[in-house]
Amino acid sequence: MYRARMRLSFNVIVITPILALSAVVFALPAYSRTIFANGFEAVTLVTSGGGGTNYLWFGDDGLCQQSSRDAYGLLKRYHETDPQLGPVRDVARQQLAQMRAGGMRRLSLGVYFMHQPAPSGTLVDSSDPVEVAQVAVNLAQLLADVKAANFNGVLFRLFATNNINPSQPEFPAYGTTNFWPRVDEYWNLIEALRPALAASGVPYRIDLMVEGAPRDSNPVWIPESERYKYPANDTWSRAVRALWQRYVAAYGRGDTVGFSFIVDEDNNRMRSRVRHMRYVHEGTYPQIFALDIYAGTSPSWDEYEKFVKMDGYMRSQNPAGASWDRAGWIVSEAYYEDLLAAQALANAIRDTGRTVYYLTQWPLDRAGACQQPHVNVPPPYEWQVWPGSGF
Repeated sequence: MYRARMRLSFNVIVITPILALSAVVFALPAYSRTIFANGFEAVTLVTSGGGGTNYLWFGDDGLCQQSSRDAYGLLKRYHETDPQLGPVRDVARQQLAQMRAGGMRRLSLGVYFMHQPAPSGTLVDSSDPVEVAQVAVNLAQLLADVKAANFNGVLFRLFATNNINPSQPEFPAYGTTNFWPRVDEYWNLIEALRPALAASGVPYRIDLMVEGAPRDSNPVWIPESERYKYPANDTWSRAVRALWQRYVAAYGRGDTVGFSFIVDEDNNRMRSRVRHMRYVHEGTYPQIFALDIYAGTSPSWDEYEKFVKMDGYMRSQNPAGASWDRAGWIVSEAYYEDLLAAQALANAIRDTGRTVYYLTQWPLDRAGACQQPHVNVPPPYEWQVWPGSGF
């Protein structure tokens, strides 16, 4: 899912987070009930905090194209009135109420942004202070509405796109004139948006870059214990390390998952991505990690296998004092209302014993007729399949 999303063309509380998570997560019952034809059957929970959906758009043009959501960016247009749908905030409140009534307890919200993008209804220009300030106001209002709808918490995700994403060739290379100004632009957006989250009263975590965890180059002539020092992409690794250093110095590590993972369909890449955290985080690690988990192209790389292998690398690569072997996870993306994914991930959680706090599905139905876009389900979203497997 990584490159498809990051290279899209868009027509171009304040409370102690760990305590807050505990208060919300562990007060839940030990089981849920699912209705079957023959009555009620208990379903053992595999997550402790429920689940929900990535909620990033309030509409869709129905054409099922890559650009079908461009005009409907939730956060960018929250203060606007759509010509067909009416005030965006009113639309969102109705959708929030419907999703909460359908059983969702969590949401992943986020901002898509880029340095000086072409006009878009989704992408925010992170170089424009006026636009960034408006998005900060929008975020505060959206969080107020999320709280009023009685959601238990959010993961807020930064979807860095093209020339503001250091994994992409459009980002200025490390050592060139524009590298540090672009890192500063990214950091300024974080500083502008975090106060709305901290003041909202909604339990939250921040994903500082969606699928932003880089990897090392796995130099085989170097002892494995030292390979983490050698980035596969120097620009990417140095940019996220700088962002992490600034974030920890300013706010600590308690309300962030760091940079979320794409779980690779490759053992070497997966191990290298985990191992390289020692370079990125320099001994101060997130207490909770976020992972996007989709089945690969081979049956041997389904959601179960990816989860189990990632768990294994978190344990085997665990440096002293890091607690990767027992840190909790958030599954920040998985296929929409997908029974195969739900069963595979539930089995993996049970078999590994890894704590998963919650899961937020991505609005992509892999069984749908329209497969080319990275999103093919319009809001409001349903939450019917995942609870049957304990989410």
